[in-house]
Parts: sequence; C-alpha cells; structure tokens
Amino acid sequence: MASDDEVARKAFEKAATIMLVLDIEGTIQRINDRGCAVLGYDRDELLGSDWFETVVPEESDVGLPAVLDGLRDDDEFDVHENTVRTVDGEIRRIKWHVTGLRDDAGEVTHLLVSGSDVTERAETERRLRRYEQTVESSTNQLAVVDREYTYELANRNYRRFHGLGEEIPAELTIADVYGTETFEAIKPAVDRALAGESLAYEITRPGPDGDDRTFDVRYFPLVADDDTVEGAVAALREVTEQRARERERRETRDTFEGLFHGINDAVFVHDFDGQFLAVNETARERLGYDEGELLGMTPHDITAGQLTGQISEAVETIRDEGELTFETVHLTTSGEQIPVEITSSLVSYFGEEAVLSVARDITARKERERQLELEVDRLAEFAGVISHDLRNPLNVAQSRITLAAEECGDDHEHIAPVVNALDRMESIIEDTLMLARQGETVGETEAVAIADLVGQCWDAVTTGETTLEIADKFSLRADRDRLQHVFENLFRNAVEHASRTPHSSSTPRDAIERAGEAVTISVGRLGDDGFYVEDDGPGIPAADHETVFEPGFSIQDEGTGFGLTIVRQIAEAHGWTVDVTDGAAGGARFEFTGVDIVE
Repeated sequence: MASDDEVARKAFEKAATIMLVLDIEGTIQRINDRGCAVLGYDRDELLGSDWFETVVPEESDVGLPAVLDGLRDDDEFDVHENTVRTVDGEIRRIKWHVTGLRDDAGEVTHLLVSGSDVTERAETERRLRRYEQTVESSTNQLAVVDREYTYELANRNYRRFHGLGEEIPAELTIADVYGTETFEAIKPAVDRALAGESLAYEITRPGPDGDDRTFDVRYFPLVADDDTVEGAVAALREVTEQRARERERRETRDTFEGLFHGINDAVFVHDFDGQFLAVNETARERLGYDEGELLGMTPHDITAGQLTGQISEAVETIRDEGELTFETVHLTTSGEQIPVEITSSLVSYFGEEAVLSVARDITARKERERQLELEVDRLAEFAGVISHDLRNPLNVAQSRITLAAEECGDDHEHIAPVVNALDRMESIIEDTLMLARQGETVGETEAVAIADLVGQCWDAVTTGETTLEIADKFSLRADRDRLQHVFENLFRNAVEHASRTPHSSSTPRDAIERAGEAVTISVGRLGDDGFYVEDDGPGIPAADHETVFEPGFSIQDEGTGFGLTIVRQIAEAHGWTVDVTDGAAGGARFEFTGVDIVE
C-alpha cells in the first residue's frame, strides 16, 4: 500500500491545475506536469530558477513581497488573476491560490502555489466587456452562454423580461431561467451555435404580464481570435405587434379580395400610366379576358376607339381632384360594345397612389333613355300638331272677342269671362308644349353659379312686391337652360299661390301682381348635394304633397297644373330628386337632392 506521502506526491504531479512549490526567496523547488505543459518548459529548466524572474512579466503588479505580505497574518493568499510568460513568449492569464507552509517556529518557509489557466475565459470576458455598452443599450434581448450553458452576459431587456434583476447571479444556467422542459426544447439550437452554426426561428412565449409575446430568435457562435467557439449568442427581437399587424393586413386583404371579387360591377386598379394593377372577376368575365391578359393592358385597350382620347384627360382630372364620374364604352374580346358609367377615385395600393375605377354596365339604362327619347319625340310631335291645330281657332276666337268688346264695351258681363277662358287656353297650349319638350334628356352640363342664374330668372318673372333672398352662393353642374325653367316655374308658382282667392273678374296677371305683395322667396344650399327654394306664403296643404307634381294639379283655378310637373321632369332628367315640404314660416319648401355641387 502506498504511503500518504506517495499519494500526496502523485496527486501533486498529476493535478489538472498548475502546482508548484517555492521557497521563501521565490525559487522553484517543485512543479507538476500541468505547470510544465502550460509554460512550455522542461522541468529541469525551471527547478532552481527564480519564479518571478523567469515566468512573471516585469510589469506584473504581484511580486514576491506582495505574496509574503499577504501571508503574514493568514496562511492563504489569492491572486485573482495574474499573467505569466511561456517559453515562447506567450502571455497566459492564471488565477492563483497561495498557501504558506510554516516551520515549527511558525515562520513561512515555503509557498504552495496552485493556478488555473483562465486565459480563454479572461479573453472572452474582455471581449464581452468591450461590447457590453452596446449590448446593454440594445432594444433586443441579448445573452451569451458558455459551453456549460451558463450565462456570461445578458443585457437589460433580457434581464427585465425574465425578472433577473440588475445583475446575473453567478453560475446561472439556461435551465435555471427557462426551466428544464423549455431548456431541453431550445438546447439543440444552442448546441448548433456552439458547434459554429448560425440559425434563426420564431417562437412565442408568455411575457412577464402573462400575455403571449412573439420573438424572432437568432443564435450564432461566439468565436475567439483563434477561431475556436467559446460560447453561443442569443438575440431575441420582439415581433408581437408586427405579427399582429401582418395578421390584420392578411385579414383586411382577404376581406378586400372577397369584396373586390364579389362586386357585380367591373373593378379596376391602375397606376397613373394606365397600367392595370388589379382587376376583379366581374371585369374578366364581362370583357372576356383572363387575369394575366388584363394585367398587361391599360384602359385604352378596352375602350371604344372614338373614346380613348378621354382616358388621359380623365386620369389627370382624377389626379388633380381626387375623383371623377364619367361615361364611356368598353369593348369585349368578341367586339361587343358595353356602355358603362365609371366612378374613379384615388386610393393607396400597397403604399403607392393609384386609381380605383368601378365600371357599371348601363346598357339597360341607355336603352330606357333611348325609348324615352322616342316617346318624348312622339309626344312633342303630337303636342306640336295639337297646339298648331288649336292655335288657329283660338286666334279667331281672340280676334272676335276683341271686336265684340269694342262694340259692347269692356265692361259687358260676358266679355271678361270669355277673355279669361281664352287666355287660359293659350297658357295651357304653351305649358303643354313646354312639358313635352322638357321631358327630353338634359343637354351638356356645366358649372352654373346659382346667384347669377336666379337673378336672371327673377327678372323674367312678374313678381310684384315679392322679395328674393339668396341664402348661399354656390355652383352646381346642370343644363343651364333647363335649370332656368326650374327656378322660373318655382318663382311663378310661389307668386301665383300667395293668394288663394283672387277676384273672379280679374285677369291672371292682376292676381299675380296682388298676390306677390308680401311674399319672400329664398334660395339656399342643402347639405353637400342639394339646394332648396322656399317661400313664406300660404304653402301647400300636406295632403297635396304627394300629388302636387302630377300633370294638371293646381290649387288655383287659373293654373294649368303643368308648372311643377315640368320642375320634376327637369330634376329627374338631371338625376336629382325633388320633394315638397313645409317651409320654416309655413310656406312651401322645395328640396332638390342628388345634385352635383361643384363649389
């Protein structure tokens, strides 16, 4: 059996750390195999040499006096980190522990020194400290672990997320932070980084508040100057809100595509050069092209030749004003021409400004308009023939009654009623002709300044003492001549109906002049798409509001009943809606909506 001294000697010689014995002068008395291997010397070269002169650099701040001074009151002395120089001149960093060996008198006679080579670890820590400020201020979570999965570094965001406080506890491992189960799940990724690979993946974990957080995780190796891998670096970038936005965009896109392709009208998205960026299923089915073909085309390619010139002008108008509604004709692959009404507006398409155009097939509407024009033409022709046939005998009757008045006197009891009857017949003929003509579709529209037009209409109507007020100055798009008839008829209607009981012996003109004495008529804007004409006269009974626009309806005996019918037809020809209601002062108020107000 080996003696205790022999065991101690073998333990000294085979220790995994550097072991050496120095005398009180610092001379090397013994050194083990590990010490020789680290320093690169043969044992014979070191034995008997001065340790501090041979392997400790001159600039070292730990010499023999410092060691002996540290052992004066205690048998042990630690040198947390010092440098030594190998036989090749390489500087190694060693962590030392020194034990003083005393004689019987209690004096230190020898030094037992054990040292751990921490060169690589010290270099890693040096590099980490060098980047520590950058790492600490990063908005991402950053951490470094060594090959034992122990944390070398973790920045502020990482520590806060995991509740680690301001400093990482010594010897803290990944398993301590995440738990064994999660550690086993992420260990393969850490091992790949420790093997020199870089990798990335996405993971969802509960945050400090319990809510799930999504992270973009990246692992890469921490490589030393000699290309050896000393650890693994983990960088976690939170992408919770980004992924939520992406999901919202996907949902929005899915909803948009559902609506986009579900619309019964043809829908196109194109840039300002006219290049189609998106087309819906209705557009493809209506025109007969597949999606790939249409996406290589422009509006010029699907528009009837004589109308292609309006496309560029329309695009510029949309760019300047933001929207536009116009009519054109689309061509199908079979050569069929489809009249369409296009409503275009500016939109943001994947971050770029573009034009969204919705094309409604108005074939049926155009056919109805054509049929209506034919009916109107026939009605106008019929009315013209009738009025012509009636006007001759009417002129004869008017001439005869004039002669009769000269012979019998104007005050003869039968003269005035006959004159009134003949004047009424003449009014009926004129209004019938106007009614037939106003049923035609409107002509070219333009921006009409209402204040100017109303003034002209006011001068054309006998208004007596009636007062006109223009509440708002605005313009609207309309056929100017037809709109003039609207205001003239409404003004005339207000003046005529201001008196419900005109004298039977008076002429219509006399009644008008008396009826207008105390009436005020106002014209103003109604919201964003309308206008109104209102008076403070006796108004129209509520029971008559539904029938007041019917041909022949009149509250007064002298009226033809066509004036308000003409107003409605002109409004409908423009695509407007007209309604009658009570005015603020009890009179009649006519409201027009669906109007294109331009300023």
